[in-house]
Amino acid sequence: MEMVKDKIERWKLLAELFLNKNIKAYIKEINGDLHFCDILFVGEDSVRIYNYGPAQRAGTKDTLYWINIEDFDEDKNEVKNGQSN
Repeated sequence: MEMVKDKIERWKLLAELFLNKNIKAYIKEINGDLHFCDILFVGEDSVRIYNYGPAQRAGTKDTLYWINIEDFDEDKNEVKNGQSN
């Protein structure tokens, strides 16, 4: 359980960085849902996001709980397209 807590703490710091630097994120939840998004708010238990992909989620906002996140990183597609800061 300690490893999970450490991972979540790193994700929170990364989310704060993405929020402050306007870096687009990729998030995968444990249920398999994918989010390509902008970070809107970083909370203790959750993160608020604005989805721009995939298509079925584009234009929506979600609140995701850290404990339900399997993977969190910079959106590599945006980096390849030269659109990340």
